[in-house]
Parts: sequence; C-alpha cells; structure tokens
Amino acid sequence: MATASPTQRSMQEFSDRAEALAVFLRSAGSAPRLITLDDSAGCPLYQALAALQWTGETGLFRLDDRLHAAWFAAESGVAVIERVVDGKPAYRFLGPRIEAPQKAPVDGTPVVDEPFVLGYEFTERWNAIAHFLVTTQGRGALLSLFAARAPTLEHVRRWLLDLFQGPVPEGADHLHAAWFATTGAGFLFPPTTFAVGHARGWAYVELGSSREE
Repeated sequence: MATASPTQRSMQEFSDRAEALAVFLRSAGSAPRLITLDDSAGCPLYQALAALQWTGETGLFRLDDRLHAAWFAAESGVAVIERVVDGKPAYRFLGPRIEAPQKAPVDGTPVVDEPFVLGYEFTERWNAIAHFLVTTQGRGALLSLFAARAPTLEHVRRWLLDLFQGPVPEGADHLHAAWFATTGAGFLFPPTTFAVGHARGWAYVELGSSREE
C-alpha cells in the first residue's frame, strides 16, 4: 500500500526579531495569518492545539469557521471566530465562564451560555476584537492582521498537527506568528535560552510550498 509523501519542510534562524518578521511576512504573501501584537513570546503552542481539538469535538468551533483572535493559558482560552449565519458573516467571541463579575458587551448578543463557556455574537469584526482585547489585555494573544481574510480552523488545525509530525526548533513551545494556506503554512517561534552559552534565535518553519488560500 502506498504511503503519503512527507510534507516539504524548511527551517531558518534569525538573531533579530525585525529580520525574522520581515522574512515571515514576505513568505506569507497574501495568505491568512495570525500574529502577536507585541514582543511577547506569543501563544502557548500545545495548549492552543489541545483547545482547538476540544472545541472542535464539542461543536463550539467548526472547520469552516475563520479564526480572528486567540489567547490560550494552561486551563482557559479565549477566541474570536467568524461564522456565516443566514448568509452573512457573524463574529463570535468565546471565553471562559469565571466566578468574578464580567463586563458584558453592549453591542454583543449572547449565543453560548454553558457551564464553562460564555459566547457573544457581533455583526462587526472590530467590536468582537475590542471585547477580546478588553478580556485578555492582548498580551501573548494572536490576531488576524495584515491580510484580507482570517485563516480557517480547518487549515489551522491541519497544519499545526502536521507541524508536530516532523522536527521543530528546540524549545519551540510558543507561537509568535503563523500563516495558513491550502497547501502550505509558516510558523515563527521566539528565541529561547536553554543554559549558559546555549540559546536559539528566532526560528521560522515553513511547510508545503503554496501561499494561496
């Protein structure tokens, strides 16, 4: 029985964040992407994958949803997805239900009210993003920026799973930026220090070869 060919994979390392981001953006072209707002390490990679798997299994996320913003911690996560409802795009904020009082958005409609999850739907993307940033404060969050469309969850999950099938940069446990297309993806990881005299710079991993969505 024939086996699938391994995905084409390349890796580059940079000492400077600006140079690494320039290569990332040039490689992404017009592909949908997620990127941090600041110079933080970014999103915890393994928590993100686990959360995407869980939310897909429970029906909170669908494969054709588009991911506009994401923030994940060890035991919680917050996201903004785009979903077509009655032929029109709607932007859905999903976050954890917590004991402390939460500020409900004045322009969002409650759509999810479960034991551990609250969800609001917005007609405007930036209203959903604003509520996301108020909730998370933005540190370490990934947002869909500098592209015409946000990536689909189908592509995000597929390429994250593919990423773990091969070698990844040492200590790559946070994701600083990523682009996702039909037949390719790119991932940018922040630098890390393992011990005195042993460190890794900014690392960019690219899978596949196409930038077209």
